[in-house]
Amino acid sequence: MVDVRERVVCLVSGGIDSPVACALAAKKFDVIPLYFCAHPYTSEEAFTLTINTLGKLKKVTGFKKAIVCSWSKILDAITHRLERKEYTCLICRRCMLQAAELVCKLEGGSGIVTGESLGQKASQTLGNLAAISSGMGIPILRPLLGFDKLEIERLSKKLGLWQVRHAGGCSAAPKHPRTRSDADIVDELLKRLHIDEIIRESVGEAMEIRTFKGDYQSFLTKCKTLG
Repeated sequence: MVDVRERVVCLVSGGIDSPVACALAAKKFDVIPLYFCAHPYTSEEAFTLTINTLGKLKKVTGFKKAIVCSWSKILDAITHRLERKEYTCLICRRCMLQAAELVCKLEGGSGIVTGESLGQKASQTLGNLAAISSGMGIPILRPLLGFDKLEIERLSKKLGLWQVRHAGGCSAAPKHPRTRSDADIVDELLKRLHIDEIIRESVGEAMEIRTFKGDYQSFLTKCKTLG
């Protein structure tokens, strides 16, 4: 019997959860990690930690390449144009899923994997997960949905993905994020931003990483100057 593995795009950051989700998905799928570099809304250290995480993940999963998109233009548009700031993270997350869907189409992927688990962040309530997933044309897989933080940390250590330091937060995050939302509101707010072309540009200008032997500082510098 020929083992034909479907391909999925895994949203990965330098945190704990998403690399574990990607590693679990790799048991059944051919995975392509996708990292959205939000610098300067996130620190240079966050970029370095995420690249290190991707290197560990390659050893665990054997993926052929990872993709890194600059996310600064998208966050510029959201922070400058969005009237209801409490929806910032939800709009950003929906945009990430839309970008991941574009990557799926380019790479022959049939699904998106995320590291979301219920209740760990304001954006990760059931209502919010439904709102950001609304309208997506391909399945979104959340292998950690019912896991708690300690379970995920144990898996991270078991898989060899654990790092003492992890990527920090994003300065674009609002002080009072929305914990309950409606897909129609998210749709309308996103429509007003006219951001689709910026998302396509970000995907089109993405960097591919295969060997982890290069110097990626130039990409980080590029992220600083975009926007």
